[in-house]
Amino acid sequence: MNKRNDALEYYSVLEVNPEADISEIKRQYYNKAKYWHPDHNEDSRSLEMFQKVSVAYDILKDSKTRLIYDLLSCVYNDRNFPPLGSLKIYKNQANKDDKALRVLQQVTVKGGRARKSKDICNIKEAGNMVLSTSVNNWLKGWWGKDGYSQTMNAIKFNLRAVDVNNNDNMQLLVHNAIAYEQEKNTEMAWIYAKQAEMSAAADEYLLGKLGLFIKNLDFKPAKKVKIPLWNSAELVRRQYLFPIFLSLCIIFGCIVLFLGQGFLSSGTESKGYYEERILGGRLVATDMIETKIVKVDSDALSKEHIVHLKSECTIYNGPDSRYSPMTGGKEGQTVRITGYTPDKKWYQIIIDNGEMGFVEKNNIEKGFGNPIPFGSHVYKGYL
Repeated sequence: MNKRNDALEYYSVLEVNPEADISEIKRQYYNKAKYWHPDHNEDSRSLEMFQKVSVAYDILKDSKTRLIYDLLSCVYNDRNFPPLGSLKIYKNQANKDDKALRVLQQVTVKGGRARKSKDICNIKEAGNMVLSTSVNNWLKGWWGKDGYSQTMNAIKFNLRAVDVNNNDNMQLLVHNAIAYEQEKNTEMAWIYAKQAEMSAAADEYLLGKLGLFIKNLDFKPAKKVKIPLWNSAELVRRQYLFPIFLSLCIIFGCIVLFLGQGFLSSGTESKGYYEERILGGRLVATDMIETKIVKVDSDALSKEHIVHLKSECTIYNGPDSRYSPMTGGKEGQTVRITGYTPDKKWYQIIIDNGEMGFVEKNNIEKGFGNPIPFGSHVYKGYL
């Protein structure tokens, strides 16, 4: 006897085959009931066996309850077999009736710990779930002991798990077909039975039982009813979205970093901030170089960008020591910052006479130094 087709062993206790006709079932019941009747059988198991025989006969003598038992035996075992007469309808995550439910299995990893889940959902809900799980695993799964291996295994499992041709989903489809039939919702029962029939192509026994169930429904749709399909390919694509996005962010970050360091620069940029241009016999910074300078608020009434020179130094016409000197700076000379190069190695300053030049970062220190002369362009406020 194949227990898969006899989960609660009703056929077994009567010693008949699941394909036995009703006359054989009745004959075996009378024989077994007479044999195990506790009034004349002194075996310690007699009452238990008599009750089993009676329950089995109550189910199998009626063609409708027998068909339901046969269908449920194909997808349930004795440990999780549901109550025959009162099956609860599986609904979507919003607790609403849904024509296209499936069981979605996912593994979530946090801190190296994996947790497997099973959720009943429709395709839209499944899409959100796989995306959320993917983001979690890529961001939180790698940490902790064995985090790498756990996360890699979870990613591989989740990509395969969106294929719903498994026993969990067949169980759901058969269960809901019967549950809706018991609720007198013939259309929903028919839709779930047809989905189960489409998924059971290689199981001739189950196909036969589903065909009989559909025939007994006697459902004649007023218009063509569309059978929902589960789009596994879309769920796979959604699991690739975040790693692709993450990869693009890393690539973009590297490009920005390399450009900032001048690694990918060419032409004039490969020379840093030095560009030869002679004006009035002096090498000066060009307009092109000036556009690279990060400007700051140069309000002469503000103390925010006031600095002084640490020691005597040269103030250049451009942000490079190869430019010609603009003037000499004195130790303690108070100046004001008006800009800086993106790498903050050179600072553009304004001196008392209003001219602007460049000094290296290590030549300046924040705050006032020597007193500012009257009429200076460095600071207009009260000292």
